[in-house]
Amino acid sequence: MGILGSKPRPRPSAFIGGSIIRHSSFDLRKSPLVSVCSEIGRGHPSYLDSVLLALDRLQAAQTPRLTVPELCAGTSGLAWRLARLGYRLGSRGGAATWFYNNVRSPGAKPSGFQLSLLGSSLRKTFVGYEGICIVDHPLLAHILAPVCRVAYLHCEIAAPGLSAVPDAWRTYVPLEAASRKLQAAGVRPESILVTGLVAEPELVDVAEAAFRARIGRLTSDQPLTIGFFASGAEPRPHSLRMVIGATSVTKARHKAVLVWGTGMLKAAKVQLALRRQGAVEESARVLWARDRSSSTTAVAGIFRDLDLMVCAAHERTNWAVGLGLPMFALLPHIGPFARENFEFALQQGVCLPLASPQDAAALGPTLDALRRGGRLTSMAQSGWGRHTITGADAIARSLLTAASTVA
Repeated sequence: MGILGSKPRPRPSAFIGGSIIRHSSFDLRKSPLVSVCSEIGRGHPSYLDSVLLALDRLQAAQTPRLTVPELCAGTSGLAWRLARLGYRLGSRGGAATWFYNNVRSPGAKPSGFQLSLLGSSLRKTFVGYEGICIVDHPLLAHILAPVCRVAYLHCEIAAPGLSAVPDAWRTYVPLEAASRKLQAAGVRPESILVTGLVAEPELVDVAEAAFRARIGRLTSDQPLTIGFFASGAEPRPHSLRMVIGATSVTKARHKAVLVWGTGMLKAAKVQLALRRQGAVEESARVLWARDRSSSTTAVAGIFRDLDLMVCAAHERTNWAVGLGLPMFALLPHIGPFARENFEFALQQGVCLPLASPQDAAALGPTLDALRRGGRLTSMAQSGWGRHTITGADAIARSLLTAASTVA
C-alpha cells in the first residue's frame, strides 16, 4: 500500500461585503486572477488544479485559490453541503443512482431559486471585483457570471445542456464538438475558446515516454500493470467491479494498482476486500493520498508503468483519448457526463465497457486474449497523437493575456 501525504496549502483570504477575511495576506481586490473551486467530486476540481498548476509554471506569483466550503456560510453553505450529499448518495447504486441520474439529466438546468440558495455568499464576495474569476463548475459559473468576469472551465469531452452558461465571460472547452454543442445550447461563439484536452500537467510531462514504454510491454509477453481508479464518490457498483477485476488480473499473473483517492481507512478497506476475493497479494497494491494534489503526484510517479486502466467515464477519459492509455469503462454510467464521454472514447477505439461483475471476474483472461489479437496495442495507438493534450497550458496563457489588461 502506498501511503502519501503533503502539507495543506495556506488558505487564501476572501473579500466579503467590503471587508477582508484574512486566511493569509491575500487581498482579492488587488488580484487580476482568482479561482473558486466547488470541491464537488474529483473531476471538476482536478481540471481547475491542472490550470492553476499551469499558471504557477508561467508566473512567479501563485493564483489565489478560494473554495466554496470556506466562502459559503449559513443557508448558502447548507445548500452546498446538501449538493455534495446528493452527489455521494447518487453513487450508492440501485434506486438512489436511478434517481440521481434522472435529477441530473443532461438537459437539466438550475432554477433561479436554486441559484439564489447556493449563491448568496458567493455573489457578495465578488460584487465589485474587476478581475477574472476562474471556476470549475457550471453552478459556480451561473452564480457568478452576473456579478464579475467568469472564466468557466468546461474541460469535459461531453457537453450536455446543463453545462452551457450563456452569461460566462469565457468558456474553455477541449474540443470543437463541445464548442458546437454549447453554441446550440445558447453560448455565444465569441465567448468560447477551444483549448485541446486538459490532462494533468504532471502526466503530460511523462506522457510520451510512458506511451513508448507501454507499447513495448503490450507487444511483449511480460506481465501488464492495470490501474483501477476510483472516482470522487466511489460508487458501490464500480467499487465492486474494481475489486473483482483487480483480483482477476492478479490471478492471470498481471499486476493491479488501485488508486483510491484520499484517506487511509478507505484504502485499508479496499486492501481487505482484495484479500477476501483472493487476489494475489504481492501483485496488488492500493495507493491513497491525503489530498488531491498528492494523489496526482503519486499517479504521475507510476504512470510510466501503467498499461491500461479501469475507471468510470469521467475526467480520466482524457487519458485514454489523449495519453494513449487503453480504458475499460465501468458501468453503469453515473452522472450527466459519463455516457457521452464513453461513447466518444468508444468511437475513438480507445475504450471498452466493463459492464458487470461477471465481466470483471473474467478481466484477466479477457486482457490476455485482447493482447494476443493486438487489440490492446491498437487501443493505445488510437489514443496517442490525435488530440492536443496541453489544454491546461493553453487556458493559462489565455488567462494571463486577459489578466494583463486588468492589472
